[in-house]
Amino acid sequence: MLILTTALYCEALPFIEYYHLKKDNSFVKVQVFRNEDILLLITKSGAIHAAIGTAYLCSRINPSPKDLFVNIGVCGSSLKEDTPGTLYLCNQIMEWETKRFFYPDILYTHPFKERSIISSPIVVSSDNFFTDQADAGKIDLHQTIINQATLVDMESAGFYQAASYFYQPHQIFFLKIVSDNLTNAAITPDKITALIKGNIPLITDWTATIKTEFDKNNSALTPEEEAYLGTLSKDLCLSVSMENQLIQLCKYYKLKEGTLIEPIREFIKDNALPCKTKIEGKKYFEQLRQKFI
Repeated sequence: MLILTTALYCEALPFIEYYHLKKDNSFVKVQVFRNEDILLLITKSGAIHAAIGTAYLCSRINPSPKDLFVNIGVCGSSLKEDTPGTLYLCNQIMEWETKRFFYPDILYTHPFKERSIISSPIVVSSDNFFTDQADAGKIDLHQTIINQATLVDMESAGFYQAASYFYQPHQIFFLKIVSDNLTNAAITPDKITALIKGNIPLITDWTATIKTEFDKNNSALTPEEEAYLGTLSKDLCLSVSMENQLIQLCKYYKLKEGTLIEPIREFIKDNALPCKTKIEGKKYFEQLRQKFI
């Protein structure tokens, strides 16, 4: 199933119309719209609402390895060249309050530009660039956004942390559309809907392609290939999470190229395996990832 999540109804409306989704009144705590293949969740603004809504939904729908979880919404950008409507795929999420980082696994090719995003507990705009030392924490937030040329929203960290209890990192994606450059410009619901609608063709074409890959992925590997990957995982000293990443990466590569074992044999031949440490294993794993994507 394709699971789309937004914070606001005005962000969801273009998808409700495009996919002809109908409201599911069996969900009383959140708004859910769906058809046979697609489910759309609206949680309200803020990381807490995002996390609670996602957990509530996933506890009801029996999540599957074939599911694709995509959060879509507007965001602010510190780059002045980012005009309203610019679309990004987020490769890093920072939760400002805890300074924790989260990394969706981007194992599939895509047509988007990539950026990091900070989830802030406050709305960030040009008029709350505080200079008072009592507001030093807020100075740090704004300065970080500017210095790192990053995006900012209020929900991504909440969506990711809740979704990661039910899905692997390669199943979770964040598509963010720039609404402003941290200005005071009024951003109306109609404007947000228009910004989302302008990106509908690109988003829907890509999600359809990736969903097809996910459906094939479930039976992509033979028993021999699975056993081979188990041995490779041990040789690389991978954690359970990284072993799952390896499996998904190899499924993607096989679906794309039609072969798997011979390229891995070449990789093993070119590197000193088995690894002696996890640090060394992570280095080789990243080399394999770059080779296979």
